[in-house]
Amino acid sequence: MNIRKELLDIPVALRQMCEEGLPLYDALIRRVNWGERPVFMLGDGPSYPAALSGAWAFESLLGMPVVVERPGVFSAYTSRTLAPRSLVIVATGPDDSAETLEAARKARAHGAIVWAITANASIELAALADAVLTDFSGDPAGDGSRSVFCRHAAMLFLAVAAARVLKAPGKSPGALEEELSKLARHIDWVLNQIPDAAGALAKEIGALPGLYVTGGGAFYPVALQAAARLRQPGAFHTVGLELLDFQQSFRRIPEAGSGILYLSSSRCGLKAQVHQSAREMRLEEHHKIFAVTDGNDRQLSERADMAVLLPILTEAGAALLTLVFLELAASYAGREPSRPGARRRAPTS
Repeated sequence: MNIRKELLDIPVALRQMCEEGLPLYDALIRRVNWGERPVFMLGDGPSYPAALSGAWAFESLLGMPVVVERPGVFSAYTSRTLAPRSLVIVATGPDDSAETLEAARKARAHGAIVWAITANASIELAALADAVLTDFSGDPAGDGSRSVFCRHAAMLFLAVAAARVLKAPGKSPGALEEELSKLARHIDWVLNQIPDAAGALAKEIGALPGLYVTGGGAFYPVALQAAARLRQPGAFHTVGLELLDFQQSFRRIPEAGSGILYLSSSRCGLKAQVHQSAREMRLEEHHKIFAVTDGNDRQLSERADMAVLLPILTEAGAALLTLVFLELAASYAGREPSRPGARRRAPTS
């Protein structure tokens, strides 16, 4: 898989999602009675982080409770809590697993409404669903970086459309929509202006015995996604953790010399907890700290041995941009044997 080529196609898909996707999502949202709550979001394997992104977006933008499950757990337990007309949103890759299909059938049997988010309208799940939402990746047969990004982005765009149509109190989805329309430009900047930072990060973490990627809020799904991608070349022992879980368990990190990669931004709702965790880990001298954040988040970047500074965006936009940067870093992983890097505290960019 050529990750860099996949990434270069993302701005085109994102612009298409802005121009064509939002009107389609608007129309779909108007067909549902949103009085039945919570919303259920399912994702298996590589799609589970996208389901988490959807949950964060719906809860943040609409104040709407969301239950996120893997299809097997949903079929065994959660499906029993469904009420007629409950909404079940299923994110899936190019293929639908037997567990995903069983979950969709159980949801339909309970009278729930099932939406499928996929690039492949020919899979069996699409025939079972009440509606199919294209993710605009244009890649029905693959599960590369473009498809991964587009599943996360589609969840966010769906929440933005719902917040606009339902007139979510206290929210201004228009501002986020405007930011998303400009996100392609920021992605172009990441891919063309700071690829050296991505390569440097890959080399640094490749010299470590283990890496723990952690983030909270919108950055938690990105942490899971990035950890999975970095494991693929076989160069890194990488684990993705939710920030608060990591805070509670960090003292049990076994490997001396292992690294912690914090994902955050100056507008992250959990940035105070990120700063506290980084402060505590800074006292543990046998670990190395990395950060991907923005230029206004000095408390995190100044505690890191290496920090990559991205543009200042909302939490949602920053999380998507961080996902692109880490996919780019993964493209450098395993290209050549890693060498231990020098310890440094200055930001990379």
